[in-house]
Amino acid sequence: MVRTGAHGTLKYGEESSFGGGATATRPFGLQQSVGSLSFKNNQIALTQLNSIEVQSFAYGKNEGSGSVDFVLSSPWVFDAILGGVDTSGSSSDYSHIWDSDSTNLTADNTGIKVPKSFDIEVGFDSKTATDVVRHCKGSVFSSLNIKSSIGETVTGSMDFLYGIVDTVTTSIGSPIADGVAFPYTFSHASLQFPDGSGNVIAEVQDFDISFSSNTELLYSQGSANAVGAFRKLFEMTGKFNASFIDKAQLQKVFDRTELATLTAIFTNGLTGTSEKSIKIEFAGIGLSEHSLSIAPNEPIFEDLTFQMRNVKVTANNSVSKTVTSGNLV
Repeated sequence: MVRTGAHGTLKYGEESSFGGGATATRPFGLQQSVGSLSFKNNQIALTQLNSIEVQSFAYGKNEGSGSVDFVLSSPWVFDAILGGVDTSGSSSDYSHIWDSDSTNLTADNTGIKVPKSFDIEVGFDSKTATDVVRHCKGSVFSSLNIKSSIGETVTGSMDFLYGIVDTVTTSIGSPIADGVAFPYTFSHASLQFPDGSGNVIAEVQDFDISFSSNTELLYSQGSANAVGAFRKLFEMTGKFNASFIDKAQLQKVFDRTELATLTAIFTNGLTGTSEKSIKIEFAGIGLSEHSLSIAPNEPIFEDLTFQMRNVKVTANNSVSKTVTSGNLV
């Protein structure tokens, strides 16, 4: 029997210790999908003199990788790329903050800088036999991309690694609902630029923002499984396309000078306690490339590419979330 995504499941849970597994409780977002999922045991074929046949097999380290795609509908994916969250507020008005800059952290959030590991659950209902569910333990996320385009929902995609042999179970469980799920769209998205002036960039056609943690798995003698992970240089890049880019900002590309700030804002279009929003504030903006094309009877759109040195993400919604520390080495 051919199965479709209607029979599938995808959810994840935060591990308290690397590779220890967790109860998967969260989806990545609305309209989520598994872009790819692979695992290899790095099999080694052993040969011998006086024979053209493989004599035996040995095995190297366990390595897995995958990607997920989704409509940006809740902020919890930032846990995976930025670490723990600082939550404040009460009742139906909570503020959640993730920050890449340690100088902005409070004393009770010392773990916020450390990345986390996750148990990602991927499976399907076989309908005619037992279900097949893979638990990707010790999963760490290496990238997050967010994109907003005219006429579309705001989308996200994430790449991850895992180095623990899959645990296969036989029950996919019930679908999990997200308490703040709301599909953000281009119609309530904006870029504010430059230098904290709060000016919204006019007539933006699309923009995308990428976070790369350059996380790698850590192995040790005595086990084929990964024993931890570590994060190297944290990189952020972005690009937007608009009908007009301010002359002063274009000049900064030529002069090789930085902008102070750039802010991307996504809201549900409501106000007060009904508002749900995600604000991504970047600081230290290096403008690296400008491009455009001009053709008869066609609008002129310009592209501006940039890199950022640090980021602060603030999400406002009606859900409380406990601060949890990272668990990687």
